[in-house]
Amino acid sequence: MESIDYTWDELVLMVSRHFKVTADYDFMLFIIGIQERGTGMTHYSREEKMDLINLGKCKLLSHLGYLDEIEEDQEGWPRFKEIKSVKGLSPSFQKHLLKNAMMEYFKDKLN
Repeated sequence: MESIDYTWDELVLMVSRHFKVTADYDFMLFIIGIQERGTGMTHYSREEKMDLINLGKCKLLSHLGYLDEIEEDQEGWPRFKEIKSVKGLSPSFQKHLLKNAMMEYFKDKLN
């Protein structure tokens, strides 16, 4: 299979068209959270949406070596252990890291 490379803007546009929304950074994390949780697109409360965004972020940080998935809680949500701290990284650099990780994530899922 041939490798597909996207720029951030191309990826956001593709996701926007697929889901018929104006996708942004948080929406991308949200759909990664849904994919990783395996719940599919349905109606989510605000709290559930925030949990799914956080799950998306944690999964990406896990792929980057900052977190390690250690177990699932009673409700089946993954729990993570910090390996390397992101607290010393600026918010803009964290966002840059996560955007690159999202592009890799979707590249892997779409290939």
